[in-house]
Amino acid sequence: MNKEFYIRNRSNFSKEMKDNSIAVFFSGTFVRDTCDQFIYPFSVDRNFYYLTGIDRENMILVISKIDNVAGEYLYIPQVDELYEKWNAVFLRSDEAKNKSGIANVQYLESFEKDFAKKMFYDMTVENAYIFSHYSELGEFENLNKAFAQKIRRQYPAVNIINSLSIMTKLRNIKTEEEINEIKSAVDLTNNALNFIMKTLRPGIFEYEIKSHYIHQLSMKKSRPRFRSVIAAGSNALILHYNESNYQTKDGDMVLMDLGATNNWYVSDITRTYPVNGKYTDRQKELYKIVLEAQMVAMDEMKIGSTEDNVNAAIKSFYAKALKSIKLIKDDIDVNNYYFHGSGHSIGLDLHDLRMPRKEIVENSVYTVEPGLYIAEEGLGIRIEDNVVVTKNGLINLSEGILKTTNDIENFMNS
Repeated sequence: MNKEFYIRNRSNFSKEMKDNSIAVFFSGTFVRDTCDQFIYPFSVDRNFYYLTGIDRENMILVISKIDNVAGEYLYIPQVDELYEKWNAVFLRSDEAKNKSGIANVQYLESFEKDFAKKMFYDMTVENAYIFSHYSELGEFENLNKAFAQKIRRQYPAVNIINSLSIMTKLRNIKTEEEINEIKSAVDLTNNALNFIMKTLRPGIFEYEIKSHYIHQLSMKKSRPRFRSVIAAGSNALILHYNESNYQTKDGDMVLMDLGATNNWYVSDITRTYPVNGKYTDRQKELYKIVLEAQMVAMDEMKIGSTEDNVNAAIKSFYAKALKSIKLIKDDIDVNNYYFHGSGHSIGLDLHDLRMPRKEIVENSVYTVEPGLYIAEEGLGIRIEDNVVVTKNGLINLSEGILKTTNDIENFMNS
């Protein structure tokens, strides 16, 4: 991304602000792992990154709109030469300006004084935008919560507004640059999955598969976005299984729910493979049903529809398909074998900001991930792809990741 992308994002945000308002965004801080160590690498607040392109800790972005004139100010830590000898080089002012396109870059020590000045400047600041993932303002988290409480104490006349709705409107609709970043993350997962398919064999441990995946991403300067789900045999019945200690045996399938990062943009892909390179007839029968359910879901994934509509289409299909193989008698019994949603939006976050009522809009990017989980047979199957919703239909970003049983078997045995 170039700085023009972030300049445009800030401009779009300020256009959505009420007049005589300020907005404050924090980049975040390191989280301590033990009493004397930090967790590395640092994970930046995604809204801050979306608006600045900077992924460094302890920074503050202020966007103002006074008398319909926009302003923007970035506060960065003062350089600490001793810290640099031990940990990392600080971002300099010129670097921050070049990355973000923000001309007014100050040190953090100026923030409190500058903020007070803005709040009292002609007494025109009426609103302060602070972000929370929750619609209720009482549910602010971490730095945002502390800052919101401070404003309430020191400036009780100022109205605090959650910037969630603005950020959702901006981030849910992906630009071409963002779609390309997500596609690159998808390709990283594809590369790793192709490697894994060649290593699968009865007797391999789940943790070995996981280590192969992490290594393949590391070799491409990436890393998993979330805890990789490597669930073989009956472990695939657990949606977020994470123990990874099971040793596979002949006849097992392994369900892998995996993600990669590319400039903080993510992929989220699930595939279900036979560890011995060949599905049983029963596994093929059930896999085909899940694959057809995904096609039904994709047909419903269109502008103006909703995630709930997509999931209803999946369940309606399953009701017929599972009756045809005598797995269920009544439609309601589908819930015994499929009990999660159809998918979610992805972007800078794994579960990215999405529209109210889960409405599907143009140029949003979603996962489509139906599954079947049959406890009495000890198996689970899920197939997950990442798609862009356009006015001309879906673009499947993960189309190149092998998905049919024939293609998977042929590749594994080639």
